[in-house]
Amino acid sequence: MIVRPVFLMCLRLAVFLAPLFSAGSHALTLSLAAEDAWPPFSDSQGNGYSRDLAIAAFAHSGVTLNIQAVPYARALNLTLAGKADGCWNVTRQPSTEEQYLFGNEPLFTARASYYFKAGKEKNWHSPADIPDGTQLAVINGYEYGAEFEKHRHRLKLIEVSKQQQMIAMLLNERVEGAIFFDQVFDYTMANSHYDRSLIRRGEENHTSNIYIAFSRQNANAQNYAKMLDEGLRMLKSSGEYQRIMNGLYDR
Repeated sequence: MIVRPVFLMCLRLAVFLAPLFSAGSHALTLSLAAEDAWPPFSDSQGNGYSRDLAIAAFAHSGVTLNIQAVPYARALNLTLAGKADGCWNVTRQPSTEEQYLFGNEPLFTARASYYFKAGKEKNWHSPADIPDGTQLAVINGYEYGAEFEKHRHRLKLIEVSKQQQMIAMLLNERVEGAIFFDQVFDYTMANSHYDRSLIRRGEENHTSNIYIAFSRQNANAQNYAKMLDEGLRMLKSSGEYQRIMNGLYDR
């Protein structure tokens, strides 16, 4: 006579707990590689606007993120090999679309320009204007637009991993010019000991839509891209996207 009430109580408890265990077992965590040298979008710890937007956008689908900060070229390689589900701050252009899967919604748009040591400015209006063999400082693995890719082979690119290295090379005249993303350059100079007046901004090289790139090695990559797109659209419609981006220069 005692067994039945105990059995019923256990059964009710199991029914109550089942949804909790089910929800936990289906919770999705994505592994994303974050570049470590592009503040204020992604700093040495992977913190910045890219992280803020990614976390907020994926939260709409109940997705959490496991984020590791690595050099940009390594982030691309991890994603390409399927060791990370994706990485952020990738330009969508023919060379990257062959290797990665993208959604439709960019995280944001970023402009890049030519930079020179003061007094050493060049009249470059596009990659086609850069003379053959020019020593140009760039970040290893970065995309600088489809037009730049056509001329990359003509140039002597000095590829480094940090913004500060490019600044030092410009000031020491080890290169004739460099390509910086403007907001990243401004932030780096504002948070360094360098004299801003010693470096001059030239013409625009390109403006890029910046995305999260997903690994083609993952069969669910298309679904991840759709979830990100949905989340970004919801952030924009709610006004949260603009609230996040309004703090761009507060970091």
